[in-house]
Amino acid sequence: MSQRSISNPMLNYIMKWLIFTFMVSGLAKSILVSLGFPMPFWTILLMVTAFYIALSIYFSSRLTLIAMTIATATGMGIYLKYFAAKSWWDDALNFFKWLLDYTLGVASFEPQYVYPGTWLIVFILSLIIYLLVIKLEWLFISFVLCTGIIAIEWALGHTEILPWLWPLALAWIMLLSTKQYRRLSHQYSMPDFGVWQVSTLPLAIAIVLTSSIFLPNDTRHLKWDFLERTVQDISDRWSEWSVFSKPRQPFRLSQTGFPSSSEQLGGPVKISGDVVLRVTATDSLYLRGTILNEYTGSGWKDSIDDKRYKLSRMSWDNTYRQAFDWDEPIWEDLSRELRDRFFTPVKASVTHAGIETSVIFNAQRLEGITVQKRWGGFTPYFNGKGETFTSRDISTSESYILHVSIPNIEDRIFQNFLDDYVPIIDWHKPIPQQLPWNGANRQKLLHIQEHYMSVPESVPSRVAELAHSITREIKTPLGKALALQAYLQQNYDYTLQPPYTPPDVDFVDYFLFELKRGYCTYFATAMAVMGRMVGLPTRYIEGFKMPSQPDEGNLYEVRKLNGHAWVEIYFPKVGWLTFDPTPQTQHQHGLTGQHQAQYPGYYWDELTYPWMQGEQTNIYQPDINAEVGSLPDSSSSNKIPWFVVVLLITLILIGAGVAGLRVWDILRWKKIKKLPFEKQLSYCYQQILWLLTLYGFPMHRGETPYAYAQRVDAWLTNSAGTMSDICHLIVKNQFGNYQLTEQEMERIRKFYRNLEENIKSLLGFYPYTFKLISKQLSSKISK
Repeated sequence: MSQRSISNPMLNYIMKWLIFTFMVSGLAKSILVSLGFPMPFWTILLMVTAFYIALSIYFSSRLTLIAMTIATATGMGIYLKYFAAKSWWDDALNFFKWLLDYTLGVASFEPQYVYPGTWLIVFILSLIIYLLVIKLEWLFISFVLCTGIIAIEWALGHTEILPWLWPLALAWIMLLSTKQYRRLSHQYSMPDFGVWQVSTLPLAIAIVLTSSIFLPNDTRHLKWDFLERTVQDISDRWSEWSVFSKPRQPFRLSQTGFPSSSEQLGGPVKISGDVVLRVTATDSLYLRGTILNEYTGSGWKDSIDDKRYKLSRMSWDNTYRQAFDWDEPIWEDLSRELRDRFFTPVKASVTHAGIETSVIFNAQRLEGITVQKRWGGFTPYFNGKGETFTSRDISTSESYILHVSIPNIEDRIFQNFLDDYVPIIDWHKPIPQQLPWNGANRQKLLHIQEHYMSVPESVPSRVAELAHSITREIKTPLGKALALQAYLQQNYDYTLQPPYTPPDVDFVDYFLFELKRGYCTYFATAMAVMGRMVGLPTRYIEGFKMPSQPDEGNLYEVRKLNGHAWVEIYFPKVGWLTFDPTPQTQHQHGLTGQHQAQYPGYYWDELTYPWMQGEQTNIYQPDINAEVGSLPDSSSSNKIPWFVVVLLITLILIGAGVAGLRVWDILRWKKIKKLPFEKQLSYCYQQILWLLTLYGFPMHRGETPYAYAQRVDAWLTNSAGTMSDICHLIVKNQFGNYQLTEQEMERIRKFYRNLEENIKSLLGFYPYTFKLISKQLSSKISK
């Protein structure tokens, strides 16, 4: 910050230190708070002060910078070679990798890295701010940098950084006064820079204190939704661009020890108590992982050509509503009282603990998914079947919260309602053009009929005969579903060690008529196939059934042994409902006492429901700083249009252009100095005449150079000399064949430079630079 009137260097040094310290310490503290680094503010102040002193010594002159840099590099080299631990390189790489991963949200907190991480962050900020603000005085670029960091932090939900922004605001007010000081010092006799800043400091403090009074102490809800959504959208795109997205691998029960594939189901289970999910929830849930539609005779596969949709994208609203059954007429037809009774809201925070998958496990009637707000975090997607997933495997440090409304299918009143409400459709016949109820979506029904009603011809006829015999006297779809479920629960045994299914034998037929015992995949497959035979659209689900009781508080530890398969059946006007034909009691034949004792309370326990318990579980509110990834209401105006992303890219390009202009100006002067003296002289004189024209003082037609110079000297003061001196040197060089010395050429350059700096102060750097570029382009075109 070079000022014209400096009489007290120490005071100037102190005031610059004050501005620097306020800016760097406030910005550094906000970053450390966002990262969760517990570093006291006074420690940061000491670090910033140390860096300011060191940087002011390093950058005191070019020679000092070169010498100090060489000395520092030499000292570091000697220390690392002879005194540092042999593993310092690996330790440094591990530290930098952890800091990057932790910042992106894919690594857990490591306390031993707090101090080195703090030193690194403070050093980087100190170096950047010192160069931009103290040395180069590029205030606009500095402002863009600081504003960008704060905006990202705020948009990611770190509103607790507000107290540490006040020092930064104080520094910027003082910087604005510095800019005003520079402008006035070209026109008036000003006091010393340090005195000016001391007099400005009370006003800056008053402005900051007044602003802090008007802002609330609790800033958790002080947010700009538009900014938050914009930054989150950019973060999502960064997540997609910065990770390698392999073809999505769906979840299968084979990952938990239960044999499961599209080629062959069944066989002995490899029992494992390894924890795969930790769920904090208000109630136990069926967590869906994979939804399969096509039964092959020996297994299940997904034969639907589906697309992925971003869960928070407004343009997919209709697809989202269809995928999770929010488009069904029941939501408009139910009273508020019945809706609250028939559908239980559940909130569940899910953390992946021992499973590598990109699947986001969800439950029926998904209202939304809340993901942790971390730059580089995963982006939730969904498809038309209602599966949710992301573009990479979810790490063990990442969580998400499910917001769901679970249908209370065991409620007798709900069952009676469904018997009267659900229309009866013959799914084995073409869907009529005109449906007998309002709000029907014929395309959705055709899609369900195409993909969820087929049964292979290889299934023996006795399976269909059994299904029809079970449901012969039942008219309603719900009645048929409950009858099939009850029949399987009551007439077949549970075992984890069945034999493998013989080759070339239908899996369902073998289970129903030969084996007559099995585990979840046997029961679910049998019910799905028999349901289709009696006119019920069914689909086969693989996922996890949470334990019936939490381990402690509201925390459920979901283990591999909780892997489960069940059935969903579609009911017109209502949507898909869950049915579990696997026997629910603990005392099934074939389940050994050893397994019951070793794994008590797991998926074979009887699942209790909140409406059957007399009182509700305590409501859990997960404390995660996050953003809901569900679709907003159709009336919401907070969507992120594409033009916003384009605008942000434009602003980034403008910032790069502004920085480019600064660099261009520096390179221009270096290029001028490399020209021969005669060309330098000609260029500088022409530029001086142009600058005087910008002052509103052009040369008159017919006026001699000496006469013009005398007229200019009557009002212009330049520390490099007078206009007459410059004119005299030009005349001697042009007409007297006089060779300019280096000192004389430097004098002319300095005169030109001083005049240009005054014009920049009056017009502003960027308006002047644009005028200069326009002039040079015009000159080239005219040539």
